[in-house]
Amino acid sequence: MKRIRIARIAVTFVTGAIAQVSPTEASARMAEVVTLASQAGWLQTAPADAFDYIFEVEPFILDVRNPDEFDDGYVEGAVNVPVTQLAENLDKLPASLDTPIVVYCAAGTRGFWAQAYLMSLGYNNVRNVRGGFGAWMDAGLPFVN
Repeated sequence: MKRIRIARIAVTFVTGAIAQVSPTEASARMAEVVTLASQAGWLQTAPADAFDYIFEVEPFILDVRNPDEFDDGYVEGAVNVPVTQLAENLDKLPASLDTPIVVYCAAGTRGFWAQAYLMSLGYNNVRNVRGGFGAWMDAGLPFVN
């Protein structure tokens, strides 16, 4: 009896190990995003470069921090949608997937995940501020307080 149970467990593990997951459209797009990000410095933009880009291009600016962080200061013109609420607030994002977007958070990590999510949705011109709002302030760039 014990041997049969061990055999069943072994079959379960072997079957799971050789099972293949079928790619989806979303997984294929995410693979493209990861490849592009790894080849382009993880699509990070230095704060000073982001400032120049905002001044020259006038992109949609997305702050993905929590509201209490946003209330402490933000980049002028930014729309606040916490990264955990992006999926429920797509109506706050630009309708055109070609719209330039600058994303930032406090230190860069949430901004990266928001950027990856937006790119997986098909937005094709998304930049994340390296170091987030903290780096923006450290660079002495203007913000609303």
